[in-house]
Amino acid sequence: MAKIITLDKVQDEIFHLQKYGQQRGLLVGFSNLDKLYSIKAGTTTIIYGYPTSGKSQLLIQMLCSLACQGKKSLIMTPETGTAAEIYAEIIHCLTGKTFRQTQNYTITEMELYNIIPFVKDFFKVVDVDEKSATVDEFCELTKEGIRDYGIFTSSFDNWNDLQHVFENREDLYIEASIPQFNRLARKEQIHIFGVWHAKSPSLQSGDKFPKAPSPFDIKGGSAIFSKAMNLIGVHRDYEEHAEGWRQSDQVNIITSKIKPKVVGEKGSCKLRFDIYRNAYFEDKGERLYLQTPFNSGAINQPD
Repeated sequence: MAKIITLDKVQDEIFHLQKYGQQRGLLVGFSNLDKLYSIKAGTTTIIYGYPTSGKSQLLIQMLCSLACQGKKSLIMTPETGTAAEIYAEIIHCLTGKTFRQTQNYTITEMELYNIIPFVKDFFKVVDVDEKSATVDEFCELTKEGIRDYGIFTSSFDNWNDLQHVFENREDLYIEASIPQFNRLARKEQIHIFGVWHAKSPSLQSGDKFPKAPSPFDIKGGSAIFSKAMNLIGVHRDYEEHAEGWRQSDQVNIITSKIKPKVVGEKGSCKLRFDIYRNAYFEDKGERLYLQTPFNSGAINQPD
């Protein structure tokens, strides 16, 4: 319920801000991205982009970064697979070791035993059956995660995999749903992530490849742009190879809306995605500068 707050009620908070300044959120762990964005309690972030652009991987990377800083996460990402496969994706990102049988990057049984306690502590996965969760049910699951596990973030990947029930226009439904996430994040002082697909790309006159999508290329984009707090676009570049053109491992990260201002600023930076180690790197080839309690030599150790 809305209410009027006079200045004298929050005067101590204002003097606290004067003394200590407004605090940014937690950092992802890449120096170029950290200048543009931080993960602040009481706010929300929408990650958007075309299919195969690296949206889900960026979300998992961020959750792994938060785990490095002692923050627990709840994630619902049915597109990634079963609960076991989702945990495997998280372990792959943390260790750089895959569950596929490869020569150089296959996780060993000992490495798996070493990482499992860390993942148990910091990650909880929502299992989705043939009937996915509604927005209200996702919010209830988030409250359960806060109450039972002390989570700091709750994530859905992606919007299309939620079950939507609306009677009128979809844009009005979206316009009502995003503030629901915002209010929950603010009330519980957590961070909520959502992943959205951009509409299928179309080439502009004279262009060979699609340009990075804007927030208005998302279904319901106007409503999303007006109501979302933080918007991060993910777009993979293209490059020429012997067999022709294909998506490269260079990924543009675009902070197209930042709110509140202390979180960061609008801009863009580049990261590189290593498909074999399921992790992002900076252009100079370094992984996260954040460290996890797990130290087998696999985490945060570039080749």
